[in-house]
Amino acid sequence: MPFSSPSETLYFSNAALQLTHDPAGGYLRLRWTPKGGTEAELRAAYQQVQQAMQHFRTGRTMSIHQERPLIPVAVQQWLATEWIPGSVRLAGYSHCAIVESHNPMARLASQGVALSAPASLAFRHFPTEADADAWLRA
Repeated sequence: MPFSSPSETLYFSNAALQLTHDPAGGYLRLRWTPKGGTEAELRAAYQQVQQAMQHFRTGRTMSIHQERPLIPVAVQQWLATEWIPGSVRLAGYSHCAIVESHNPMARLASQGVALSAPASLAFRHFPTEADADAWLRA
């Protein structure tokens, strides 16, 4: 069952992502869809996340990968080399709580991207949204 806050507000939605802000928790919640989206839809979604971090003045995200399929290698590389470092620099990206995918290959890809992240970005993987929420609020 999805974990959510009654104060959550929708910021952006496309075929790949539903992006909300939880003011009580002080973070963005990224609910990735089982469809996955095209490379263009994924990049657009991530650009919206960066804008939302700036808009809501938070560097904390909960990225829910449970139903998300493996994303293209080109997007993984772009995340690791451009989007994550840019989000740290431009939006103060500081904490990423990932609720792990049911797909083993998607889990490995996520862990690979996390390993390339700047040291200033705290990455943690969790089995449930409640666990991720507790870490982000700590």
